[in-house]
Amino acid sequence: MLAAERHSKILEQLRAEQSVTVSELSQALDVSEVTIRKDLIKLENDGLLTRIHGGATITDFLPVERSFTEKLAERSEEKLAIAHQALSHIQPGDTIMIGAGTTTMELAKLLRGMNDLTVVTNAVNIAMELNSQGKHHVILIGGEMRHKSFALVGSVAAENLRNLSVFKCFIGADGIHPEHGLTTLNLAEAQINQVMMERARKVYVLVDYSKFGETHLAKFAGVSDVDRIITDAAARPFAERYVELGIHLELASPQGVSR
Repeated sequence: MLAAERHSKILEQLRAEQSVTVSELSQALDVSEVTIRKDLIKLENDGLLTRIHGGATITDFLPVERSFTEKLAERSEEKLAIAHQALSHIQPGDTIMIGAGTTTMELAKLLRGMNDLTVVTNAVNIAMELNSQGKHHVILIGGEMRHKSFALVGSVAAENLRNLSVFKCFIGADGIHPEHGLTTLNLAEAQINQVMMERARKVYVLVDYSKFGETHLAKFAGVSDVDRIITDAAARPFAERYVELGIHLELASPQGVSR
């Protein structure tokens, strides 16, 4: 198990139980107590937990990750507009990657109107949506499924992705900040996002206005590392700063038309 996976599991267990012991984590993750202690030191240095004798306790401001279902109904109009704008960058016959997320799921639904795409995804629900359309060649990578996001993550997922190459990649983020970059709440998903970006010639990030100015646990890219950021019209107040940084940022109207 990679360090990012262990860190993610440690934080998930902390959210569920408020405190953990080194011995419990060692048994659960099948690694030595020495390794767990090093992990706890790293996470404490990052401000994500507090070490106590024999274990660790949760830090008060540790953010709670919500499930796909909980996030699905939020800002649905904005997400659909972003998905329509992203669709304008896809042509029949393209080979693309789509990462896990609620906005990327909206994009997957819109692909029903296109033909002959090859789509690589790490999201089980997106693969099922695309398969139901019966129009595309769908490649679902292997890996460990996260129940909150339906994303496949881990070393198997990363290795499978490294054997693939695509022209365009569409991914989401939990936070976007001019200095702190693109971040997510989950270390394992951040790792997969990084590999997806490495295997694509062009990277499009789909984020609604609420993600601007946010910074979360795991950084997976700087804002200058992507080719285009696609967001909704409500993000207009943030646009100027990104334009100054030389970032290509597109604003979508509620009807999915670029402004």
